[in-house]
Amino acid sequence: MGLPLAIATSFLVTLTLMPVVIRIFRSIDLLDRPDKRKIHSVSTPSLGGIAIFIGMLMALLLALPIAELANEKYLLGATSLIFLLGVRDDLSSLLAQHKLVVQVFAAFLVVFLGDVKIEGFNGLFGINNFPWLMDEIFTMFVIVVMTNAFNLIDGIDGLAGSIALVIATFLGWAAFQSGLYVNATLAIAVSGATLGFLLYNWYPSKVFMGDTGSMVFGFILTVLMVKFLTTPIPPSTILSPVATSLALFALPVYDTLRVILIRIFTGKPPLSPDRNHIHHVLLKLGLNHSQSTLSLVSYNILMIAFAVGFQHIGELWIMLIMTVTTVTIGALLDRKLMRREAARLAQIIPPEIKVSKSHTSV
Repeated sequence: MGLPLAIATSFLVTLTLMPVVIRIFRSIDLLDRPDKRKIHSVSTPSLGGIAIFIGMLMALLLALPIAELANEKYLLGATSLIFLLGVRDDLSSLLAQHKLVVQVFAAFLVVFLGDVKIEGFNGLFGINNFPWLMDEIFTMFVIVVMTNAFNLIDGIDGLAGSIALVIATFLGWAAFQSGLYVNATLAIAVSGATLGFLLYNWYPSKVFMGDTGSMVFGFILTVLMVKFLTTPIPPSTILSPVATSLALFALPVYDTLRVILIRIFTGKPPLSPDRNHIHHVLLKLGLNHSQSTLSLVSYNILMIAFAVGFQHIGELWIMLIMTVTTVTIGALLDRKLMRREAARLAQIIPPEIKVSKSHTSV
């Protein structure tokens, strides 16, 4: 009864609160306004994450016994901190270093006090167990990086929510398979809230999740992924937990590394905002928001299916194939965009310049 109650509650509460959030923030004119860096053309409320968080919290309160909730107090407390950080950042932008301090503290609560940590790589690269303290430090690093990476993919209508839905649904299934119903309930609560949000965030979007939603999604899904890595799953189900975890977050990981490298090579600060994300590339190539979102989500699902379906070939081979495939497809898309941009520039060369060149050659 717990799982159906969790998904139904989070979905209905989020769905019910979303119009209220939209109306309130429109009435006080607190909107995300278009500018040269953003791709939306209409001022839109950007704190949809408030309804998402309340929906998830209500689901957990109803679906889990108090004793189970108490066991997850550090995760819930840390997620609440991330939520408040997101609200503060959406209301008035914070400096990156200030956000980082809160994110590190939230990760500390989960890792050191909640005892959620990656102890090794399941034998991958010969690493079964990390040395003392390395497991905690590495886990905190992963949580903070993936929280911000997930935030970066929230650039077009429906994308971040759809990716969150895919990841949460898979992690909920994996936890259920392992008999870990608390973890399954957490994941399913995320799925339900995401569904309620997507009904208002699909193109043309009526509301954005903002940092309030994207950082909460990134944080809680990464923590659930860490729990997935350290969970004894029936051998017939998942043989490649590390590769599967990479497949789950393939899009945020690739997109983050890609834009950081582009910024470094072009002489820009690694954390400076731009329109070079992979979803921007698809839009520039002529796809609309829905087509771009469906393309990227489909690829994410394909990576997960590959990691699970071909787990018998070994984690290293799975990760290598996924990496080469993703980088190759990304490079082909970039090349196609560069050719299109070059052709467009050639078409807008003023006629007098062409004539001048012609006379010179004669």
